[in-house]
Amino acid sequence: MHHPPGNHKEKEYYARIRKVLAFIQENLMEDLSLEKLSALAFFSPFHFQRIFSIVVGESPKQYIMRLRMERIAHYLKLYPGLRISDASFQCGFSSPSTFIRAFKKYYGTTPEGFRALSFDEISKIGTLKPNKGKLPDLNPSDFWSLNLAWKEDTVSAPGMNIEIKSLRSLKVAFMDSHLGDEDAIAKTFKALTLWSEPRGLITEETQFLGVFLDLPFFTEFGKCRFRACISVPEGVSLSKEIGSVIIPDGRYASYSMKGTIQGVFRSLVAFRHGWLDQSGYQIAEITGFELYSENPALKPYESIQRQIFIPVKPA
Repeated sequence: MHHPPGNHKEKEYYARIRKVLAFIQENLMEDLSLEKLSALAFFSPFHFQRIFSIVVGESPKQYIMRLRMERIAHYLKLYPGLRISDASFQCGFSSPSTFIRAFKKYYGTTPEGFRALSFDEISKIGTLKPNKGKLPDLNPSDFWSLNLAWKEDTVSAPGMNIEIKSLRSLKVAFMDSHLGDEDAIAKTFKALTLWSEPRGLITEETQFLGVFLDLPFFTEFGKCRFRACISVPEGVSLSKEIGSVIIPDGRYASYSMKGTIQGVFRSLVAFRHGWLDQSGYQIAEITGFELYSENPALKPYESIQRQIFIPVKPA
């Protein structure tokens, strides 16, 4: 949702679905039955599945399977020593045999075969087709749109001046969006600012962060999710349409850059192959974050100086 829904019913539906999406993101290794998710959204299973499919563009089952498969794809490529059984368990599969069958059906190859593929080969693999439908009182394009074509980047990747930094944990309030909308980052930060400013939560100390929950190496660019975040004090009360999460403490590899989203993704490739492989470190988690020098609601994303933080641990 990039701007306030047109009526109370839409707003309520969006808030419930967003709550479920955040829950799925944080609990992919758990049982995510239709009954559990519908209860979380205060819908009947039938009504929840219908609303979810229209708003998100995929059924709950398709959405969860896609996220699990894409997370496993990250694990297989980032951690060559990770056992297949451990990867499948961390993504919610009850047995290796169930996982292998599902993986081969989804990617057309075995997990071992997938590890040998290049990123270019992976990006060409087809993904599950979302179910389409129509619900008169919900507009999917208001929730997130899928109309962004890949643009040629005019900004080259930065020189990799990478430092290792130790960070304290940080509580953030967030709104999730979708890179299928060309203006998703600005719109989502505007919505987040509209919520937070009247509550006195934007001060000189406020930090503005962005998290790419998916990467286009494994996920269609139009389906890559983005999380707009602001730092908030501990104990602050959040309304139900706003999520909260803790950015964990730990050691992070960090570098500075400016440019487009595509430039960020290219810098991550340079980081992975130009620095990480020879650094003695490995990536500790599959998601990092970027810290902005200014509020992206007020200035174009590509013109904002940002600091990239990628969690690392000894290899």
